[in-house]
Order: sequence, then structure tokens, then C-alpha cells
Amino acid sequence: MKGLCILLLWLLTLPLLASAQNLEVNGGWAHLSGDNGVDGFDVGGALWFTRRVSIAFDYDSAWDTSQLGVFELTHTGAIISKTHLQEGLIGPRIFFPGLLRNKEKHIAHLFPFAEAQFGVSHINSSLNQPTANLSQSASDNAFSWLVGAGADYGIASHWAARAKLDFLRTHFADTGQSRARLVLGVVYTIGKRNYAAGPQP
Repeated sequence: MKGLCILLLWLLTLPLLASAQNLEVNGGWAHLSGDNGVDGFDVGGALWFTRRVSIAFDYDSAWDTSQLGVFELTHTGAIISKTHLQEGLIGPRIFFPGLLRNKEKHIAHLFPFAEAQFGVSHINSSLNQPTANLSQSASDNAFSWLVGAGADYGIASHWAARAKLDFLRTHFADTGQSRARLVLGVVYTIGKRNYAAGPQP
């Protein structure tokens, strides 16, 4: 629920950010390790302050349903584990000079970046035993942070493909969990940043 509130707040502020004409929106597939690995989606946005620096916001929502098959051969029967992980993170993203340049047209296509973000994560986990009609669930909210790197590959004037890999640290149940976070998606930039010509001031 908290993650949904963060997403709605971001959607409400989107028109205000768009008026700055230096706005980026992005979305794609996300995979996070831990809890049997969860898969879902990532949506976000960023506000550019200089040609190299932006403040970025990301919201992830990812799920996993796993069957503990080792118990199927016993009187216990199948046990089903379900996990839903959400997070809202914000922080700086810093780009470096473009690579894969076309020397004749002076165009760069690949733009590497580093990022650090901080925010809140929510997890909801459950165990179900259908044969005994038993179910247990637990949820928690916790502070989270990440550091990572990635790159944008310009595919049109304001469009780019993005790949990034982050080290995510969550703190559920008053203990720390280390996770890898992979995001593959697309980016659309409103305003002065033009991927066909490289980053603009």
C-alpha cells in the first residue's frame, strides 16, 4: 500500500515536473535477487539540472510464486511461497561522456552513468499449504539504498534503451539484506536532451 501511495504521488507531480522541459520518464522490466528472485516492472522519472546530472526517482513492483516441491512426496503436501516486493527510491544519477561516437557526424550513441538512491521498501510474504488449508503471511516496511551503474543507448532523437545493474540493500526485520537489481527498459526525454545529437546543456 505504501508503494502504491508513492507511485500515485509521483504521477500527481508529473505535470509539474513536465513544465520544466527537462524531464525524463522511463519504464521496463526489473529483476531483484533474494526471496527466490522476484520479477516485475520499474517505472520512474528524472529531472535534469545539468547536461550530466539528474535527480531520479524509481518505483519497482516485483513478485515471485514458488512451490516447495520437496514436500509433495510427503503427507505434508505442496507448500506455496509468495513474495511481493515494492520500493520507491530517489537520488542522483551522473552521466559520463558519450561513447561509440560517429566521428563524421560527431554523434555519441552510448551514455554510461552511475547512480545512488535512497528510499523505502515494502515486502509481503506468505506460505500456503493447500492440503491442510493453512496460510501464514508477514509484511514489513524498511529503509533501503542502492548504488549502481548502467548506460543509455540512443535509438531516436528523444528515445533510448537503458540497462542498469545495482547493488540494493534492504533492512527488513531489523536486519540487512543484499540484493542485485537488474533493470532493462526504455527512456523518453522531454526537452533539451537529444540522444541523436548527444547530451545538450
